[in-house]
Amino acid sequence: MALGLNNHDIGAALSITESTVKFHINRILSKLGVSDRTQAVITALKRGLAKL
Repeated sequence: MALGLNNHDIGAALSITESTVKFHINRILSKLGVSDRTQAVITALKRGLAKL
């Protein structure tokens, strides 16, 4: 997500289905307490959970 990939591309990179990607992204959003992908990436970067 931090690299700007869409669900299809993330799934292809991880060899999982797009619906599995959606499931995991929704879990990430919930755990970070944010409502969209942009907020999730910003929060993850601020907390040191992701790097660019």
